Parts: sequence; C-alpha cells; structure tokens
Amino acid sequence: MKLILGLLFTALSLQSFAQKPEPVYSFVRQIYDFDWYEQQAKAWKQEIDRGTKDKMAWVYWFHANRYASITDTERYESIKAAYFQKPENILKLAEKAIPNSFELYYLRTKNDSGGYGSGDNIVKAQNLRPYDPLILPELMNNYQFKQDKSNIKLVSKKWLESNEMPQEILTTAYNNLVSLEPNAILLTYGDNDTYPYWVLQGGQKIRPDVLILNISLAIIDSYREILFKNNNIPALIISDPNNKTSETIVKHIFENVKDRPAYVSVFANQDIFKSYTNNLYLVGLSYKYSKEPFDNLAVIRNNVENKYLLDFLKHSFYKNYAQGVVNQMNTGYIAMFLKLHEHYLASGEIKKAQDIKELAKTVAENGGSSDWMKYFEK
Repeated sequence: MKLILGLLFTALSLQSFAQKPEPVYSFVRQIYDFDWYEQQAKAWKQEIDRGTKDKMAWVYWFHANRYASITDTERYESIKAAYFQKPENILKLAEKAIPNSFELYYLRTKNDSGGYGSGDNIVKAQNLRPYDPLILPELMNNYQFKQDKSNIKLVSKKWLESNEMPQEILTTAYNNLVSLEPNAILLTYGDNDTYPYWVLQGGQKIRPDVLILNISLAIIDSYREILFKNNNIPALIISDPNNKTSETIVKHIFENVKDRPAYVSVFANQDIFKSYTNNLYLVGLSYKYSKEPFDNLAVIRNNVENKYLLDFLKHSFYKNYAQGVVNQMNTGYIAMFLKLHEHYLASGEIKKAQDIKELAKTVAENGGSSDWMKYFEK
C-alpha cells in the first residue's frame, strides 16, 4: 500500500509540475522568456498528440516555436526535440490534421515569404472568418501594400470594434498624432508604433494628414514605390541589395523631402538614426528632424500640459492580457518627463516638478525601468 501511495504521490507531483497549455499570443501583445515558450511548445505538442479537436492548438504550437527561436536562436537550434519544429514542418503536419481550415490559412500567411498579408491564404482565411482579430494585422498589411483606402478604413473600424488593441496603446498613438505639425511624416519601426496610428486614422479620422511611414516596410520595393508616389515623395530606386536598409530610407526622407516636417517615433530603433543625432529634437513621443535649432522644450511642455491624455499612466482600473507590453511602452514617456522636470525646477515651479517626477516614478516602476529615476535626483 505504501508503495502504491508513493507512486501515486510521485505521479501527482510530476503532473503538478507539467506546464499547462496557455494561449501563446504575438510578441506585440505578450513577451516571455525562452523557458516559457519551450514549455508551451511541449504542452501544445502534447495536446496535439492526444488528438485535441481545438485547431488553435496548432496556432499556439507554431507561435511557441517561432518566439522561442526569436528569443534565443542558438538555444532553440541546439535542442533536438519533437516539440521544436521548423515552421515548414509544422505546416506540413497541420495540412494533414486541419486541412482547409481558418487556422491553417492563418499559419500559411504567417509563413509566407515576405508575408505582409499577400497571397491567396489571407483571402481564404478572411472568407472563413471575416475580420477575425487573429488576421487583422495581415489584412491591414495587405490593404496598405495596395493603398486600398476604403478597405483600410473598414479594417480599422473592425479592429476598433474587436477591442483587441489595448486602449493604452491607442491613447499613446493618439497623443503622438495630435502633437505633430500639419502634413507631417512620422517614421515608425515596429507594430505597436504603426498599427495603432493606422487604426485611429482609418477608423476615427484622427489626423489623416499625417503619413505613417514604417521604415521596415518601406525597404520593400513594391510598397515603397506606391507609397511614395501617392504621397508626392521623390522616388527612391535601390539597385544594390546591400543598400536596402533602414538607414537608406531615413536618409532619403530627411534629405529629399523639403515640404513636410519629418518626425521619428521614440519607439523606433535609435541606431538607424545615429547619423542624424545632432538634428533630432525630442518633442514628446517623437523626435523632430530639423537642421536649425528650436525651442523643443516649449513644445514638450505644450504637449504634456495641453495635448496629451495622461490619466491612464497614473492608474489602471483593469488588467488586459497585454499589460506587460503596455507597461514597457509607457516608459516611452519618461524622457520627456525628465526634460520637463528639469525645466520646472529651473523655473521655480516646484509643485509641477514634484508631480511630473511622481508620474515618471509610477511609469518607471510599472515598466521595470526604475533606473531612470536616478536621473531625476541630479
């Protein structure tokens, strides 16, 4: 009896340590470490091996593999296990297990060479489950590449209706948009500083005069050609593949667009702008490119005091599944708060200095960036 109880206890203990399968969302919404993605890859592979009828198991297994690879490529490739498979291998298995399904077409879209919502797979997925939140980014890419304004507006409205995009991320996009000069060009780099802007422009007609130019996408010839043509930007032909870089796009905009103010999102990779550091001035959630110095501190103060919606930084009354990413994005406000804190102290506005410091502290602590606060003590 003792032996049986011992074996039972051991079995229960091992079961308790087994990773429970959880939804594996895009990096854009949730970010975990390699170990978590590895455990999820194991868990979802086990669910599939057990014959689960949940087709999303294939999506989550695919995601777990993809993000484990991105998080630690060397470690991912060194582990030889059935739960770690190359995307094309997962697709081959999925084609047999879930043929002609929405989930399969979604996976094919994510694995398309170049992706960006092109090809028949996004159309097939859309026909099966129109405007499903899972494919909204791919649909938006598809219509942006075609510059199909009517469908861009439709996807934007559907995205807003779905409530998939966190309100905090939308608010940050709103803050940046309303603070830019008329007909500005805003250079962006990633998903969370691009899609929210397109959604607000298309779905709520907020600052449609601003051109959101995603540098990563502009490297692609077909997209760059139609985007530049439609916005009266001088054509850029890149013959040498070695010059198809973000730096080439930035240089072209800064040096060839004379009639529109240019800005860079604070969330963009700053390395690609390092050649223009002396001409970039922080004005809030973006840097303005200018060959001539100007009082950017006055712009920051006006934005923070009169334009930005900031209450959401002070307290949140709900937790969403993307809270970690939201907290990290919120740290994009700290640099402007620091500049403003120094200004308030210099001008004798002690109460305002204290208030902005407290707000910065809240944002820094929530975003895991408390080291920022040492600069407020100087």
